[in-house]
Amino acid sequence: MLRVRWVEDISGAQLNDKKGRVAATLLYLIILAGIQHFVVGDGFPIDESILWFANGAASLLLGSRLLNPHFVPPADVATNSFVAGGTLIAALAAEPSQFSELALIWISFTACTACFVLSVFVLMVRRTQGLETRVWVLGIERSVKAFGAPRTIFTLVILVLAWIFHRDSVVELFSILAAWTLIVALDPIEALFRFFGWFLEIRKRTEPDVLGAVAAHQSPGLVLIRQNDENRHRPGTLMAISDDQGPTTLGVALNYVGRDDGILLRALNLPVPAALKSRADDAAIGRAAASLLKVDEEEEREVKVLDKINSLCGIVDSESNLEFIEIEVINDQDLAEGRLVDVKLRGEDVIYQIINGVTREEAVQQKNKYGYVRAKARKIGKWDDTQKKFQPTEWLPRINAPVFVKTTDAFAHNADAVGHFPGTDYQVSIDVSDAVTHNTAVLGILGVGKSYLSIELVERMIAKKIKVICLDLTDQYATLLAGFSDEAYQARTNAALATAAQGRPVAQAKEEGGSLHAFNSEVIDRISDFLKPETEASLLIFNPAGFRVSKQTTNAFQGQAGFTDLTACEVTAMFSSAALRACQELGMVDTARACLVYEEAHSLVPEWNSVANDGDKNATAASARAILQGRKFGLGCLLITQRTANVTKTILNQCNSIFAMRTFDDTGKDFLGNYIGSEYARILPTLKERHAVFFGKASSCDDPVLIRLNDREKFIEAFRRLGEPGLADQ
Repeated sequence: MLRVRWVEDISGAQLNDKKGRVAATLLYLIILAGIQHFVVGDGFPIDESILWFANGAASLLLGSRLLNPHFVPPADVATNSFVAGGTLIAALAAEPSQFSELALIWISFTACTACFVLSVFVLMVRRTQGLETRVWVLGIERSVKAFGAPRTIFTLVILVLAWIFHRDSVVELFSILAAWTLIVALDPIEALFRFFGWFLEIRKRTEPDVLGAVAAHQSPGLVLIRQNDENRHRPGTLMAISDDQGPTTLGVALNYVGRDDGILLRALNLPVPAALKSRADDAAIGRAAASLLKVDEEEEREVKVLDKINSLCGIVDSESNLEFIEIEVINDQDLAEGRLVDVKLRGEDVIYQIINGVTREEAVQQKNKYGYVRAKARKIGKWDDTQKKFQPTEWLPRINAPVFVKTTDAFAHNADAVGHFPGTDYQVSIDVSDAVTHNTAVLGILGVGKSYLSIELVERMIAKKIKVICLDLTDQYATLLAGFSDEAYQARTNAALATAAQGRPVAQAKEEGGSLHAFNSEVIDRISDFLKPETEASLLIFNPAGFRVSKQTTNAFQGQAGFTDLTACEVTAMFSSAALRACQELGMVDTARACLVYEEAHSLVPEWNSVANDGDKNATAASARAILQGRKFGLGCLLITQRTANVTKTILNQCNSIFAMRTFDDTGKDFLGNYIGSEYARILPTLKERHAVFFGKASSCDDPVLIRLNDREKFIEAFRRLGEPGLADQ
């Protein structure tokens, strides 16, 4: 059925829109121009004969149709009266000969002037806050609005001009008055538009555009349609679904599927919004069929699902449960591992995270197959924008409910956020105090961003006044955290420890020989001083392998004995025990006081089967004891390793918060699977750089989540403030 779209837009209910007013104004201008050219002035001469046209076209017509179609504010009244008065002054320039003509012009000019003055007065005295309550001001305002409306004030001017300059010609006077009648009184063009709109509406009602027959209902919420033609309809196309056994429903096109003996259009089956009910009933044909539903933009907004139709990725499939949903994928353009999707649950958006995808197929008639992709998503919860975190939800969405992918390219980073869900602005925050007191582990292979994440966590600890002792075999931390270290304090501490470690003093009993006792005593003193509240330094960095601390291995004989150097593991135990001792002396506390950072933890606190000697076993046990007992005294640890299998599980099992990054070893995946579940453990080998599965008490999410960690630059921009240490060094 042929449609003239622009005529439809300006007809009927669309008459008050700009399109309709502009179209009517153009047609009226053509009529006025025709009268001026052929009847009044023989063209468009620059004299008094054109004044009525200029006033009618530029003022009356444009003002009543375009500028002030509904109401006239006092400011526009002032403008209208000024223009009308100017036109009358122009009429004086034509030098009317009769006194009655001059009097008529001056009386009209005086009325326009009074209207102008009063409108300006209203603008000056009217209250700017709240509603005007003074009756006398309201009375003046109403009076000037009535007289200053385009249809009133410019009608006065046109009638004056017509009488003065055109009364000698009956044809001219009649033509001008007829034009005024058309514009002001009758509105014939608008009436024509309304009639044409009514005519088109009747045709729509009497000639429904039938799409096809309903082949099947997939309850709840889906319908399959066998089309009458081969046209492909885009997702979001609206249709009226009629049924001789029930009320008319609304259909929203989703996709095409292979079923039985043909390709069928699959559509969401929804209740009809109240604003569309009459249109839907008119489009329905009274049997199991679908008819295209024509609606305007305002009516289309009543169908809420259309707001997100371009982000529709699928529908909830069978075998979903309280923790996971299965999704039959319709559009996988923006889907990827870790992406968020949302689905309605009891009128609220519930967020899920994609963690897996598989291909599926169904056998249909005559050994035909229908193949599709099914995604698996884990429930995250309902987003609380006030608290900037997800809240739990305790049920699952209905089968066939539409699922939409969440995408956001640019957003402002939250200073508390350690990362965000990939492709969205949903950010995951970390409680640094909980991260320390309940211990945190960063696990992953080389080159995935462990060190930069650890540096970020250390910066957050320092900002929270938590003292940090870094035990770093890589020597990276001294460079990356240089701006946060008290260089003089660090130098004095290193010098004192290096001095204590020197030498190999011989004792009669081997347990008393070597420099380890002096070194251990110095470690206790230095750590105790560092952890005092009055000590301004907040960071100490040590390489346990950099201290050559000796221990005697044999009893003395003739002043001679055997010696060996302490391992990094044994030196680490000294620092761990000293930190626990210092925190115990300070007393119990509910929040974090100090954190031990174990970089290359598989070497500093190794698992028992990775230990080469008994000394390392005892040392690891000592470090583990410090971590186990340290919580109630505000002492915790940050453990970083690339070899999960080789780290003592005594400490690792105490890490309540974990960042699991890319890993390949089965031991690490099996260990993490007990915490994050097999689905998240399965994706660990495929995680991208700077991506991690984050879970634990320190996370703002109750369940494990896959996040994109902060970029270094974004973290610095969001977290650091002017004047903080280290800002100038980056």
